[in-house]
Amino acid sequence: MLRRSLVLVAFAALAAAGCNGGGATSPVVNTGTTAPTPTPTPTSTPTPVPQHLYIGSAGASGAVTQYTLPLTAGSTANFSFSAAATIAVAVDPNGNLAVGDNVGHIKIFTAPVSGTSTPSASFNNGTASSNGQFVFNSAGDLYAATFGASVNVFTHPLSSASTPSSSITTGLTFSSGVGFDAAGDLIVSNVTSTTSNLALYAPPFSGAPVTTTGVSQAYRKLALSATQLVVCSVTGAAGQVDVYTLPITAASAPAFSISNGVKFPEAVAFDSAGNLYVGNEGNATVTVYAPPFSAASAPTVTLTAGSISPPNPFAIFALAIGK
Repeated sequence: MLRRSLVLVAFAALAAAGCNGGGATSPVVNTGTTAPTPTPTPTSTPTPVPQHLYIGSAGASGAVTQYTLPLTAGSTANFSFSAAATIAVAVDPNGNLAVGDNVGHIKIFTAPVSGTSTPSASFNNGTASSNGQFVFNSAGDLYAATFGASVNVFTHPLSSASTPSSSITTGLTFSSGVGFDAAGDLIVSNVTSTTSNLALYAPPFSGAPVTTTGVSQAYRKLALSATQLVVCSVTGAAGQVDVYTLPITAASAPAFSISNGVKFPEAVAFDSAGNLYVGNEGNATVTVYAPPFSAASAPTVTLTAGSISPPNPFAIFALAIGK
C-alpha cells in the first residue's frame, strides 16, 4: 500500500508540473490549413512617351511640321507652325526646338510646341549668313553649323541675348552637318569646292580634328546611331546617303551608299528603334528604312509631306526626332 501511494503521489506531481508550464510542451496539432498569401500591390507600367518627327520646309511660306512616330504612308501631321525658309531644326532633351532659316537667324520654340507656337527667343548664328545643321548636347547647349567656316556654340539657357560662347573653325570650309557620337566627339560634314569629308573633334573641341579623305560628294546633314554615321549627298542624278562605320578615323570611308528611294536628300535622323528617316528635298518625301542597312536597302515607308509645285513648294531641308 505504501508503494502504491508513492507512485500515485509521483504521477500527481508530474501532472501538476505539466499544467503549470514546468518544462513540458504541448503537442502541435496540424489543422491542414495555412495562412493566406497577401495579394501583392499592383505596380503601374509607365506609358511610353511617343517620339515625334519634325520636318522643316525651306519654302517661302515655310513651316515646321510635327508627326507622331511610327510613320505610315497615310500619316497626317499633328500641326504646323510658321517658320519661313527653315533649313535647320533640332530638339533639346526637354522638347524645345531650335529652328534656323537661310539667312543665319535662330529661333527657339519652348515646349510644348503647337500649331500656335511663337518664338520665345531669337538671335543670330554669330555673323553667319546662313545655317547648317543644329544639334543640342545633353546639357542643352546648341551647336550650330554655319554653312561657312565655323560651328558656333551657344551655352544654355538660350535667350534673345545669346551670342556664341565659342566657335570651332580649324579644318572647316563649309560646315554643313553636325552630330555627336557615343564618346561625345563632335563630327562635322565639311564641304569644299570639289569634295566633302568628315571632321571629328574630341572634347573640348579646341584641337585639330581627325579628318577623313575627301570624297566626290556634296555632303549635307548627318545622323549617328550606335554603330553607324549616315550623311546626305546631293551629288548626281538624285543624290545618295553615304554610310560610315563608327568610330570615325582618318582612314574612314563610306562602307556603302543608299540610293533607293532618295531624291536629293538634305536631312537624316534615327528614331529610338534604329530606323533611318531621310528627308528628300527633290520630291518632298520622307523615306523610312529599317535596319540592318545595306546598299540594297529600300524604303519601308514613303510619306509625301507636301507638294513641290509652285508658288509655295514644300522643300524639305531639315529633320529632327525627339519629344
